[in-house]
Amino acid sequence: MSVNTVLGLGAAAMDTVIGCDRLPQEDSFQVIDREQLLPGGSCANMLAALAALGVRARLLAKIGDDERGRLFRSTLRQDGVEDGWLVEKPGGVTLHTYIWAAATGNHCIFVNLGDALMDLQPEEIDESILDGVDLFYSDFFPGKATLKIARMCKKKDIPVVLCMQCTPSFMRKAGNTDADLEASLALADLIVSGREPYEEYSGLADMQQALAAVYEEYRPRFGAVCTAGDCGAIWLQEGKTLHSPAFSIVPVDSTGAGDSFLGGLIYAFFHEGQSAQAALEFAAAVGAMKCLRFGPRIKAHADEVKRFMREHAK
Repeated sequence: MSVNTVLGLGAAAMDTVIGCDRLPQEDSFQVIDREQLLPGGSCANMLAALAALGVRARLLAKIGDDERGRLFRSTLRQDGVEDGWLVEKPGGVTLHTYIWAAATGNHCIFVNLGDALMDLQPEEIDESILDGVDLFYSDFFPGKATLKIARMCKKKDIPVVLCMQCTPSFMRKAGNTDADLEASLALADLIVSGREPYEEYSGLADMQQALAAVYEEYRPRFGAVCTAGDCGAIWLQEGKTLHSPAFSIVPVDSTGAGDSFLGGLIYAFFHEGQSAQAALEFAAAVGAMKCLRFGPRIKAHADEVKRFMREHAK
């Protein structure tokens, strides 16, 4: 299997990234070190990383026709992601966030969903959207559109990679339903998430037990991956558990690290045909490299990633 074109459905945002010494606490003051308006959104970040690695990337999302939406579209093109599948909502408000990025590398995100992203309706999606597509990726924003395309992919034998970018409780607040989430996960060929969504979804406090529970419930063809920050990443497949430790770095900003990890994973495993273990390590390197840069996106070529891996080899 050689994946050359990826269709991504999901979060498309403009981020106001605020640099500070530490994350804000209740009734406290913080001095802002730097403030930048940058393109973001989980799915868009992943596709930008993937495009830089040489895979054709397309984004399907609904944005507003506001200033943020226009800026998002132009920066998406600059990052090498095809924008022809973006849908504009007249008078709509584009998803935007406020990200506090601490000097320690930690961050927190305040989300204004706007009224465009979750308004993408299944009936607005035609089967022709999969023409020339080798893999479908979604972070469930929105869920009903994710489910429709995942079902179309199954008819065409197109791999489906689904990321629980947020916890189920947050997805509900955004307007998704548990039924759509569960039905989509049942169609996934690879499930990816951080520890918190796995733990909340399964009701288990232990990360590895939670990962195993989700894997056993859905049995995706290529397994289930958990990204866990300083603890590295785990890939659970039939009969084996793979692990890649985190690279030893001094982070600048961890925003978008998981998205960049995913771009690296799809590139290495589905495009390059690397083994799962090699792909996991390559993806961990891309995520670590993102943490050395301010903002939610990274544009790194494969040779840069491989050089980083050599320089940080243990």
